[in-house]
Amino acid sequence: MRTAVLRALWIAAGIVLGLLQTSAPAAARDIDFGVRGGFYDDADAAFLGAELLTDFYPHWFVNPNIEYVFVDNGSLFTLNGDVHYDFDTHAPFAVWAGAGPAVIFSDRRPDDCHNCDREDDIDLGINLLAGVGAKRGAIRPYVQGKVVLSNDTEAVIAFGLRFY
Repeated sequence: MRTAVLRALWIAAGIVLGLLQTSAPAAARDIDFGVRGGFYDDADAAFLGAELLTDFYPHWFVNPNIEYVFVDNGSLFTLNGDVHYDFDTHAPFAVWAGAGPAVIFSDRRPDDCHNCDREDDIDLGINLLAGVGAKRGAIRPYVQGKVVLSNDTEAVIAFGLRFY
C-alpha cells in the first residue's frame, strides 16, 4: 500500500504542477494556501486537510487538496483535483460550484472484528462541491459542501481558511 500511495502522491503533484504551468500566462499567478477541517458523514469521522488555490481563467479556479479522515479502525485519506467556478455575485463573499477527480486511499479493519486483516483499497471517485466564503482579505474563511461519488459515497462538510 505504501508504494501505491507514494506513487499516487507523485502523480498528483505532477498533474497539479502541469496544470499550473499550462494554465498560467507570462504573468505569474497567485497561489493561495489553505487549511480545512470538517466531517465525513458515512465514515462518521472528522478530517483535516490542506489545499492550494489558483485561478486559471476568469472566474475559474484549480483547487488541489488532500484530506486525512480520522476513522476509528484504520486510515482514510483522499487526494482531490477539484476545479470550481466562482459566480459573479457583486457581493463581499464568493459563491462557487465545481467538480473534480478524487483518489481515495483506505486501510481499514471491519468495525466488529478486531482479529481480521485490514482491507487496503484505492478507489477512484468524483467530487461535486459548492461553497461560500470571503472574497477578499489576507485570511479568507469559507464553508463548503461536497459529495464524493465512489464505491463508498460520502457527504462532506468543510470549514476552511485560505491565506493570500
